[in-house]
Amino acid sequence: MIVKGIPSYIRFLLCLIVCFGLGQPCSAQTDALEEDNAPFIAVKRIALVDLDGVIRNANANNRIRELLDGQRAKFQEEFRAVEVDLQQSERDLLSRRDLMAKDEYDKLVSAFQARVAKLQKDIQYKRQAMDNAYQTALSRIRSLAMEEVTKIAGEKKIDLILKRDSSVIFLPHLNISDEVLNRLNVRTKDARFEVEVKKPPVE
Repeated sequence: MIVKGIPSYIRFLLCLIVCFGLGQPCSAQTDALEEDNAPFIAVKRIALVDLDGVIRNANANNRIRELLDGQRAKFQEEFRAVEVDLQQSERDLLSRRDLMAKDEYDKLVSAFQARVAKLQKDIQYKRQAMDNAYQTALSRIRSLAMEEVTKIAGEKKIDLILKRDSSVIFLPHLNISDEVLNRLNVRTKDARFEVEVKKPPVE
């Protein structure tokens, strides 16, 4: 039942009251949308994906972590050798404190402190460089994962894909995370990922 001259939202409320009372389906909302020419997007198929989980569990991510662990172990060995040398230099410097003129000793102390400061700066630089290299590699993996999500959406004619953490309750078959992960692993099986950590700039 449509009453002419009454705004569409009021007709919709009246129809709800009448239809619920009669136990009949209500078409007022559709009528109102058609009459008001309101935009309407039909979403028939929905899926969910845990993109962060896919990237975290991807084989490519594990390979990158192994590369970083190797670089980290190499840097630790290098810095450990420099640290041992600095400790010996400090002991030698302290042993000569009473045997040298104060001005000369102060110069040696200043040079030693400069070496320590440079080592600390190098360590900080390389840590940051490794973090940046890892984030760059993760960004590449994320782009590949998104390409696979887009392909799945086209193949299965999915209208809308939401992030897994945006949904509290969902049907398990809506989750396409495992399929995305499997495709990503296949695609990156022979891919070469390099983690380049440049040397600190020379001042």
